[in-house]
Amino acid sequence: MMHISKERFLLALILAFALGLRLLLWSQPLHEPANDEVEYITVARDLLEGRGWSFYERYHWLRAPLYPLFLAASWRLAGDDGWPRATRALHLAALPNILLSVVSVYLAYALTNRLLQHQQAALLAALITALLWTHATFASLYMSETLFTVLFQIGLLSLLWAGDRHTTAQRWLLIGVAGATLGLAALTRSLALLFLPIAAGWLAIQMYRRHPLGHLRRRLATPLLAAVVCLVSAGAVIAPWTIRNYQAYGGLILIETGLSYNLWVFNEPREDRETIHRILEEIANPVERANYATERGLERLREDPMIIARKLWLNWILLVRVKPIQDRFLMESYYSDVDLPLFVAALIFDDLLYILIAMGAIVGLTYAVRMRNPNPAHVTRQQLPTAPALLCLLWISYAIATMLLTHGEARYRHFLFPVLIPYAAWTVTALARRTLHIDRQRLRLITPLIGIFLWSVTTAYPWRWAGENLARGSHALVGDVWIALNKLDLAVSAYLSALEAKATPDGWLRLCAAHLARNDIERARVACRAAWDSSRAYYIASARLGDLERSIGNLEAARRAFSGAYADEQRVLDWSWRMLGQNPPASLDIGGGLDFGYAGGVYPAEELLGQQARWSAGRALLRLGGASPSAPALLTLKLAAPHPGRSDVPVRICVEGACRQIELNAAWRTYAFIVEPHSATILVEVQSSTFIGADGRRLGVVIDRAALTPLLSRTDRLYSDHSQLACPVAACRAKGRKP
Repeated sequence: MMHISKERFLLALILAFALGLRLLLWSQPLHEPANDEVEYITVARDLLEGRGWSFYERYHWLRAPLYPLFLAASWRLAGDDGWPRATRALHLAALPNILLSVVSVYLAYALTNRLLQHQQAALLAALITALLWTHATFASLYMSETLFTVLFQIGLLSLLWAGDRHTTAQRWLLIGVAGATLGLAALTRSLALLFLPIAAGWLAIQMYRRHPLGHLRRRLATPLLAAVVCLVSAGAVIAPWTIRNYQAYGGLILIETGLSYNLWVFNEPREDRETIHRILEEIANPVERANYATERGLERLREDPMIIARKLWLNWILLVRVKPIQDRFLMESYYSDVDLPLFVAALIFDDLLYILIAMGAIVGLTYAVRMRNPNPAHVTRQQLPTAPALLCLLWISYAIATMLLTHGEARYRHFLFPVLIPYAAWTVTALARRTLHIDRQRLRLITPLIGIFLWSVTTAYPWRWAGENLARGSHALVGDVWIALNKLDLAVSAYLSALEAKATPDGWLRLCAAHLARNDIERARVACRAAWDSSRAYYIASARLGDLERSIGNLEAARRAFSGAYADEQRVLDWSWRMLGQNPPASLDIGGGLDFGYAGGVYPAEELLGQQARWSAGRALLRLGGASPSAPALLTLKLAAPHPGRSDVPVRICVEGACRQIELNAAWRTYAFIVEPHSATILVEVQSSTFIGADGRRLGVVIDRAALTPLLSRTDRLYSDHSQLACPVAACRAKGRKP
C-alpha cells in the first residue's frame, strides 16, 4: 500500500508539473498563429459564425474535421470578448487543449505500464512526456497534434487491454472503444486511417493465440469477429463525415483530400507551389479538386517513376532533422528574439531530449524482439512483452513509410512519440539499475540504426542558428542584468555585443531602451529607427518608434512610424494598448494616427461618415488623462452606430465602475457625462451590440473623438450632482442644461 501510494503521489506531482509548465508557456501574450493554425482558426470561426465548411470551397484541400470542431467548441466556451479578431477569447480557447495535453501525460504512464509492466519506467515516461518541449508548446498551439495523440493513446490502450483476459462483455466493450477512438483519431489526422486494418489484424492474431486449443473454426470465429467489430466501430464514427461529403460534393471523400494534394505537390511538379495553389483554389468542388490533383501527380510519376526513390532519403531527413520552425517558442511575433533561458530550455528539452528518446526507444524495442541469446539468464531477466511491442513497431513502420512516400516534416514525429517514449523510459531505467546487458546479436542491430539516426540529425542540425542565438542571447541577458542594476553604460556595451553576434530588431530596441534610460534621446531615436528599418513588418518596432517620436513632439514622424510600411495596424493597436499608454492626453482624436496605446478593442482607422475614425468590435476601451481625483470632470464622446436595418442601437458607457446607457444611430452625436475620477487617468469602456460587416469583421460603434475636461469652478461643481447626465451636447443646450 505504501508503494502504491508513493507511486500515485509521484504521478500526481508529474501531472501538476505538466499542467504548471503548460500554463506558464500559455500565460505569455497570445502567440502569432503560423503553419496550419491560420487555417484551423479560420475554419473554427466560420463554424461559429454559421458559414460551415465554406472555407474549403476556396482552399487547396479539404481537411479532417474533428480538430476544427474541437477548436470551435473551445472558442464558444471562451465566449465573445468584444475584441478585434476575438484574440482574448482565442487565447482562452487553448485551455481545453492544455488539459488534453496533461491527459496525454497520464496516458503515457498508463500505456507504458501496459506495454512494459514496469512502474518505474511508467513514471519516467510520464515525466518525459511532461518535459518534452514539443508536447508542452503544442498544448498552446491551435494544431491537431495534441487531440490526435490523446485519441491514439486511448485507442492503443483499449486495443492492448482487449487482447488481455477479460470477461466477454468487457472484451467486446474494449474492442468497440478501441475502434471508435482510433476512428476519431483518423478524423483528426487521416494518417491513422490505413492503420485501422493493421490494428484489427493484430487484435485478431492476439485473440487467436490466446485460444490455441479447440476446433479451428471456433478458434478463428472469435478473432475474426473481433477484427470486424473494431473496424465497424471505427467506420461508425467516420461514416457521418463521409456521407456529409458525398451529399455536399457529389463524390467520395472518406475524410480529407490531403493525399491528393501531396501526390501533386511533393513529386517534383513542373509548376511552382504558388501556381499549384492558384489552380486548385479555382476548383470549388473538393472532389473535382482532389481528382485533378491526383491525376496531375500520377501523370508526373508515370513520366519519371524514380521520383519515389529520390524522395525517400529527403523525406527521412525532413522527418528526423531539428528545424527551427516559427511556432517552436510561442512568440507573440516571430520577428522577436527568443530570450536565452527559453532558448536553452528548448535546446535541452526539445532537441537533446528528442535524440535521447529516439536512441533509447531503439534499444528498448530490440529487447522486445525475440532473439536467440547465448546467455539464457539475460533472456529471462530482460525480455520485454513481445506482442505489444509488435503493435508499436507496426505503427512506427507504417507511419514512417507513409511519410517517406508522401511528405516528411519534423513535427510529424509527434505521432511517433506515444510509442517511442515508453521504450526509451525502460532503457533509461534499466541503465540506471545496471540491468541492461547488450549481447552481440542485439549490438549488431542497434549500432547501425543509432548510427544512421545520429548522422542524419547531426548533419542536418542548424548549428549556425543555435550558435548565433546562444551568443546573442548571452550578451542580451548580461545587458538586462546591468539595466536592472542601473549600470547603463555597461548595458549599452552588452547590447552592442549582442548586435555584433546577430543584429535583430529586438537587439536594436533593447539598445534604444538603454539610451532612453540614459536620457540620450538622439541615440535612442537612431537605435529605434534601426529596429524599424531592419524589419518594417515588425509591429513592435513600429509601436516603439512611434511612441518615442510622439513623446518628444515629432507628431508627423510618430504617425508614419505607427502606420508602418508593412506592419499590420491591428497588431500595432493591440500591442500598443497592452504595452504603451502611459500619460495619456486629455483629448483623443480616434483614428488620427496618434491614439496608439490609448484606444483598445478597435479596428484600424478608416474614412467613416466623413471622418477618419475607428470601428469598435463590441467593447472599446479608451484611456484619458488630465483628471484630478479631487474634482469632477466632463467626459465627451463623439460616436455613431450605422448598423444596417437598425435606427437605434443601445450602448453602455462605463467609467470608474459606473455605467450609463445611451441610444445611438447612424449620425454623429457628441455625448457628455460628468464623472468622478479616482486618479489622474480614467478608463472609458464603450459596450455595444455588433453585426457582421461585409468583410467579415464584427462591428460595434464608430468612435471619432473623446475628451476629458476638469470641472474646477463653483458653478461647475454644482452640476456634479447630476452624475447620471448623458445627452447629446446640442440637445442639452436646447433644454437650457449644461452639457
